[in-house]
Amino acid sequence: IASALVLVTFYVKTMIPLRCVAIASNVAFIGYGLMAGTFPIVVLHVFLLPMNVLRLHEMRSLIRRVKRASCGTSLFDMLVPYMEVHRLSGGTKLFEKGDYAEEMFLVLNGRVRIVESGVFVKTGELLGEMGIFAPGQKRTATAVCDSDVELASIADDKIRELFYQNPEFNAHLIRLILRRQSDIHEDSPVTWAQRAPGLV
Repeated sequence: IASALVLVTFYVKTMIPLRCVAIASNVAFIGYGLMAGTFPIVVLHVFLLPMNVLRLHEMRSLIRRVKRASCGTSLFDMLVPYMEVHRLSGGTKLFEKGDYAEEMFLVLNGRVRIVESGVFVKTGELLGEMGIFAPGQKRTATAVCDSDVELASIADDKIRELFYQNPEFNAHLIRLILRRQSDIHEDSPVTWAQRAPGLV
């Protein structure tokens, strides 16, 4: 049973079910190890079990926070398994125009100002996706935290992985980038969500 559960993990494509199967596998291996007297297996899975439980709890917590911030659109649901949370103080420069773009952000709480345009990126909105696909992968503008901000980030390699493997994510991101590109030529200091409802 334990080995079969390990095999199942190779076929599970999303993180929550993967962690659940891994936890079940840990429990099964602990039971097998105790019955067979193979204590190294017991020790290994006694350590792995709380790690998998912790990662599952963190993932579910992040999903709840992202859904509260973004209304749980399918685009954000696809990003959640790859996100890391950061907290920054007001006035912190998130990135500068011309910097190498290594990650994209989702604002979970607070507000970020795009210096060149005066646009405010608020809770539930994406930030920094244009730089990932810009020539030379350079940032196209400077972003500064307008208040204390909580952000979820996703690395550029994961974005590209999703972009090339998931047509739905591909379509969402292309629509968002095209909308943002047209917004660059507008000057009014409104939020991305006001300019592109339903896309961010």
